[in-house]
Amino acid sequence: MNWHVRNMIRLPQRSQAKLSIILAVLFLTSVQSTQPTIHPRCENQSCSQHLHRSLKYTKFMIQTTAQHLKTYKTINLDSTDLICDMQMVNVPISTISGQSISERIFSVYTHLKEFLPHLKTVMEQQKDFDPPTNPVVEGLKHVITSVDRISVIVNCLLQVLKPNIPILEPAERPTGIPPAQNTFQQKAYGCVVLSRLQEFLSQAFHELKSLRGRRCRRRTVIPSLN
Repeated sequence: MNWHVRNMIRLPQRSQAKLSIILAVLFLTSVQSTQPTIHPRCENQSCSQHLHRSLKYTKFMIQTTAQHLKTYKTINLDSTDLICDMQMVNVPISTISGQSISERIFSVYTHLKEFLPHLKTVMEQQKDFDPPTNPVVEGLKHVITSVDRISVIVNCLLQVLKPNIPILEPAERPTGIPPAQNTFQQKAYGCVVLSRLQEFLSQAFHELKSLRGRRCRRRTVIPSLN
C-alpha cells in the first residue's frame, strides 16, 4: 500500500467525500474540454453521430451522478438511504413515456429539461449550508452543465428523426416546490432529485441504445418514424 492510499484511508469520512467529488469534477472537466462545441442547429451531424455522443455522455453521467449522490448523502444525510426514497410529486419522475420511438425519445428530452431547474434549485440551497467550500455545489454545477449538454444532443437527434415536428420547451421553473423549506426538507429534496436523476439516466441510456441499428444506421437513409 503506497503513501497516498494510506493517507486516504486516514481521512475522515466527510473529507473523503469532498476529495471524491473534487476528483470526479476534475475528471468531468477534462472530458468536457475534449468535446467539440455543439451547434444549436445541429448541422452536419448524422443520426448515428448524435446517437453515439448522447450515449457516451449519458453513460458517463450515470457514473458521475452516482458519485455525486454518494457524496451528497455523506455530507448532508450521513448516507441515509430511506430519505432519498421519499415521495415528492413535484420532482420529475424517472419513467419514460410514449408508444412510438419518437415519443419516447421526446420524453427523454423533456425529462432532461425538467430536471434542470430542480438541480439549479438544489444547488442554490446547498450554497447556504456550508459556504463557500461545499463540494456538493461544485459537483452540481457540472451535473447541470452535463444534463443540459445531453438535452442539446437529444434535441439534435429528434430534429434528425422528426425534422417537421416543432419541439416545445418544458417550463423553465420547477413547479410544486414549497416557498419555504426547513434545512431537513431541503436536504431531503436534493437527495430525491439526484436519486431520480440517476434512475432516469439509466433508463434514458437503454432507450437511446435501442435506436442503434434500428433508426440510426451508418450510411443509410433514416426511415420515417410511426
